[in-house]
Amino acid sequence: MESTTFRKWLVEQGCRIDSSKHPKAHEGPVKVTVHREGRMARVPLGGPRQTIDPRVVLRACEELGLDPSQLPGPKSRV
Repeated sequence: MESTTFRKWLVEQGCRIDSSKHPKAHEGPVKVTVHREGRMARVPLGGPRQTIDPRVVLRACEELGLDPSQLPGPKSRV
């Protein structure tokens, strides 16, 4: 899944994305903090065409209390 698609879906699910600077932002991939109903997940949402590892998407859904079967795209991917 592309980062733009995942970001848009997260916002549609009521998530707030905090892209403020983190203390170690210069180390490793670009990560943002996603908030939803008192839950939080750190997700690598870099460039618009960046592909996110499906395991990372599933972990983020779990941490945020979202149903991964509702993700956009082919259902066979999940």
